[in-house]
Amino acid sequence: MPVLIDGNNLLHSAVAADPERPAGRYTLCQTLQRWAQRYKQRVQIIFDGPAPPREFLEQLGGSDVLYIRFSGSTTADAVIAEVLERDSAARRLLVVSSDHEIMRAAKRRRATPVCAPDFWDRVLRDLEKPRRQSDEPEEKRSGLGNEAGDDWLREFGLPGGS
Repeated sequence: MPVLIDGNNLLHSAVAADPERPAGRYTLCQTLQRWAQRYKQRVQIIFDGPAPPREFLEQLGGSDVLYIRFSGSTTADAVIAEVLERDSAARRLLVVSSDHEIMRAAKRRRATPVCAPDFWDRVLRDLEKPRRQSDEPEEKRSGLGNEAGDDWLREFGLPGGS
């Protein structure tokens, strides 16, 4: 389910969740990127205001799973509302905001609204979970060693088995 986030709302929630170590945009984006990669989600985060200088924007990250936008002369809420209206499959979106009007717009378009503090808690909880270990043997991903290959060649009487 693609995730559409009001960046400033989520940033305030992240700061409120841990006032001793308040998150900035960089930490927020890096955390979201790790979450999106682990759970194979596509995340679009929209911050209010103009884009920062290119060097800072590059530091924020962004990737094939995390798309970072800035609202420019309008508000992030206006950009989110526009995305909701233009998306032909808005019902597949998870919309993260603390703005009641955005939450209502998401419901109208049958998207799934989530308030920013709840979503941030979910992200942190998800990242605390240990990665699920595969039931497959390691050799399946890394391949057999040379000795094992030689053993099989010998077993079947094929050339190359020493």
